[in-house]
Amino acid sequence: MSAKQPVIGITERGDAGLDFSWEKEYERLGCDGVILITKHLSPQFIERAKRYNSIVHATITGHGGTGIEPNVKPWHQSSDLFGQLVNRIGAQRVVLRIDPIIPGRWETAYQVYQTRYINTENKTRVRISFLDNYPHTKARFRAAGIQAEPYNFHAPLTQRMTIAAHFPDAEICGEPSMPCMGCVSERDLRTLGIEPLKSLGGLQRPECKCLAVKRELLKNRGQCASGCLYCYWK
Repeated sequence: MSAKQPVIGITERGDAGLDFSWEKEYERLGCDGVILITKHLSPQFIERAKRYNSIVHATITGHGGTGIEPNVKPWHQSSDLFGQLVNRIGAQRVVLRIDPIIPGRWETAYQVYQTRYINTENKTRVRISFLDNYPHTKARFRAAGIQAEPYNFHAPLTQRMTIAAHFPDAEICGEPSMPCMGCVSERDLRTLGIEPLKSLGGLQRPECKCLAVKRELLKNRGQCASGCLYCYWK
């Protein structure tokens, strides 16, 4: 008899710190663990995350409270809450997600990395990716009076590689022609106390290395309340 594949929830379609409907879906699907992704850390969210077999991707880009992420906390406030999260659920279950890095403003992302990783003893994992520059993303930047990135969709590989070199310990998410690790990987399964099976290959686009065991727990089909200019939803 073959071993049962695990079911790992994830919250990519929305924000787990704003929309707690993921909890009911976690139970409905009988998830064995969950990857919670949020820009909106709060004491309430941290306590809820601790109730589950979870890994938290806390997204801090450095643009919170600016015109780029108008309804996200300023990054130094998120940084303080990040520290509380690490203390509460453990560094091994927290990922600093700097996503996306805007190539023309990458120094902002590096400031976050320096503060929350380089200058921190209790280190977490780090994940980075780069701005997907959709036509509607460019239009939003221009409408907000903010200079848009000049490239179409993916930044040039040489530019991405040069910037990534400043984040040498970071996992890379979903970037073509770069060495990537999925948001749901064998490392994550082991962190969640699950021994990976051999037949868990992914089902997504080639640059997405997520294992096929992930299940979306949020049902949003539009921008969340963060109002980020770079959101892939039109």
